[in-house]
Amino acid sequence: MENTFKKIISILKMSKDIEAYALIGGFAVGGWVTPRATKDIDIFVVCSTIGRPAIENGILKTLREAEFKSSLEIGSPVDDIKFCIKAISKEGTPVDIIFATKKWEDEIIKDSLQVEILKGISLPVIRPEGLIVLKLRAGSFQDVADAARLLLEAEYDSQKLLLLAKRAKVDKRLVKLRERLGFA
Repeated sequence: MENTFKKIISILKMSKDIEAYALIGGFAVGGWVTPRATKDIDIFVVCSTIGRPAIENGILKTLREAEFKSSLEIGSPVDDIKFCIKAISKEGTPVDIIFATKKWEDEIIKDSLQVEILKGISLPVIRPEGLIVLKLRAGSFQDVADAARLLLEAEYDSQKLLLLAKRAKVDKRLVKLRERLGFA
């Protein structure tokens, strides 16, 4: 997994279309609270040009040249995720690269903090407020459990979290989860 992290970071840094990137998912949660077991790497990116041709001729091509088995998945107009590259490294580590398409998504990526995820490997990680909102938008059992852990264990700005949740249209989910966790 260590080699996959290093290779992905190198590819993202070299890409002329990637303006910013940050870790999301289980590894990102582990950057702020007690880590949980996870075997995949999830990266959220801000890309200067978003569209099938730009992605296929840019980062997807670079991943394939770096011997990642990879494909581009395209969501429907109503999906939260419009473009996602699904890749698997030579080590067998799954990697999802998700492209931001909303202004608030760009902002949380650009507002990320450098965190050491594995010994000697640091990269930008979405702050807890952004992770909570992303987890609530995704809505799976594990995502909601991760959001709950972040609410209980991480240091975050409650005001910033509520404003971001409203922008992302998950403020009602946030209120319900906070109530279930015993927050006033």
